[in-house]
Amino acid sequence: MNGERIACRGRLRWALAAVTASAVIGAGPGGEREDCNGNGIEDAEDVASWGTAFDDATTWAAFDPGDEGVGADPDGYWGCVFDGRYVYFVPSDNGTAPHGEVLRYDTEGDYAEAASWATYDPGFHGVGKKPDGYADGVFDGRYIYFAPFRNAGGDHGEVLRYDTQGDFFETASWAAYDPGDHGVGEDPDGYNGAAFDGRYVYFAPYDNGTAHHSEVLRFDTTGDFESVDSWATFDPRDFGVSEKYGYAGALFDGQYVYFVGNCTSDTSHHGEMLRYDTQGDFFDPAAWQAYDPGDCGVGDDPDGYAGAVYDGQYVYFVPCYKEPDFWHCEMLRYDTHMAFDSVKAWKTYNPDGEGIGDNPEGYSGAVFDGRFVYYVPAVSDPGANDEFLRYDTGVGNFQDKAAWTAFRPKMFGVGEEANGFCGAAYDGRHMYFSPMRWANPHGEIMRYDTAAVGSPDCNGNGIPDECEVDDGSAADCNGNGVPDECDIAHGFSWDADGDGVPDECTEECPEDVDGDGVVDVLDLLAVLSSWGDTGGGLPADVNGDGVVDVLDLLAVLGAWGPCG
Repeated sequence: MNGERIACRGRLRWALAAVTASAVIGAGPGGEREDCNGNGIEDAEDVASWGTAFDDATTWAAFDPGDEGVGADPDGYWGCVFDGRYVYFVPSDNGTAPHGEVLRYDTEGDYAEAASWATYDPGFHGVGKKPDGYADGVFDGRYIYFAPFRNAGGDHGEVLRYDTQGDFFETASWAAYDPGDHGVGEDPDGYNGAAFDGRYVYFAPYDNGTAHHSEVLRFDTTGDFESVDSWATFDPRDFGVSEKYGYAGALFDGQYVYFVGNCTSDTSHHGEMLRYDTQGDFFDPAAWQAYDPGDCGVGDDPDGYAGAVYDGQYVYFVPCYKEPDFWHCEMLRYDTHMAFDSVKAWKTYNPDGEGIGDNPEGYSGAVFDGRFVYYVPAVSDPGANDEFLRYDTGVGNFQDKAAWTAFRPKMFGVGEEANGFCGAAYDGRHMYFSPMRWANPHGEIMRYDTAAVGSPDCNGNGIPDECEVDDGSAADCNGNGVPDECDIAHGFSWDADGDGVPDECTEECPEDVDGDGVVDVLDLLAVLSSWGDTGGGLPADVNGDGVVDVLDLLAVLGAWGPCG
């Protein structure tokens, strides 16, 4: 039942702001139009104009913490992760060597002040063997996991984890573990991207040092991070599920985990997408499916993708590179309301071929802000890509030229490096683009202000989010200024029990099974009604051991009374 709730929540399609500036909503007593936040713009126009300044250079900013004395050499980051307050940049290669210097930005501080930035290198302080060289990461509501890619010794499998409830500068907050060193799998090294489904973290297989591979690595977050029993691998190719290997990016849509088709060798790229149904058994080939839309006549040649993003209905795969020496821009989209292996569920569109922008090709990663999908410029021909590309899901037609916009902030004097990025994060207002540029890594982080013009309306009801939070009509239990429903839909917060309340707001009182703020007979009844149920994320599984039993009943009795 809980899995169904998560799947339904994951499938929730946000209603987007489609009202026009001339629309009248929430008229006051005298018929006047509402301006709930007092910014001089009526609410309808306020939400309708959100995002219209994408091609305005004043909404963009660049900052290089290393140039201001932060850290040792904070260059070359492959992806970034937001935990509700801080943005963490995933260390990859600084141009001298693969590194492990994690860079962190405090979103409550001034973006252009060195004091808002900090670095910490766990390996330098004795954590793990050699926790350097990572490719993207994921947040599970408490811990951030860094996907092991390649260090000075080659492709590796040492997963790095940070406890966000600990001190960033304390070694005790960090842990590193290499499952392969303890007999897990065949050769679980070299991963590119990670996804979290509410219980498990999945790492996308890329290259283990011998060859590109398809051995998916999984960690059970209810287990001990440094226990071999918490880790497992499965290679769907061994069971004939897929023909290809080498994936770049992972994504969870509420039921399925997608692994993004990239390459089988340095010279051979593919577009076979791999999908796992989390409601099935991880080790059962029937729970896995592979599909290559290009082989079935979709698009021109949809191969070589790096990253994906989900908007509530569609999964967008990010075009990167396909041989021979060809950075490309053939966007690929899958409609999750249709069968995975249906040709009709897939569409492609090439903005570059439609004359959008100057040379929009070669992207790595994407991010969604509730209306727009942003593609992260990585590498193009020639050199590093600096052209940010955006798709407006509110237009409703993926193949409509009017839905696409390209912009090059660097051409308007924003930043010095300002090109070659890899991955991005969204904090509810700002987009952060992670600096990489493989040929010559840099540390200049690009930021875009999505609300420089207009106000976000993440639930599409025509009222700026800030007004709903301020007047209490939208819950904001964690105080980050984003309505809880949007926090959950965006992945800023996890809601494992499907009650509409971010887990971090209820985790101190798990005995309050029904979420009414008090532990009482209703919670006892909720435990009894779920007696014997098993699986991760069950609200009645108070102690989190994977089964609802007498221990949960005793836990409820022991916490009797108001929460907190």
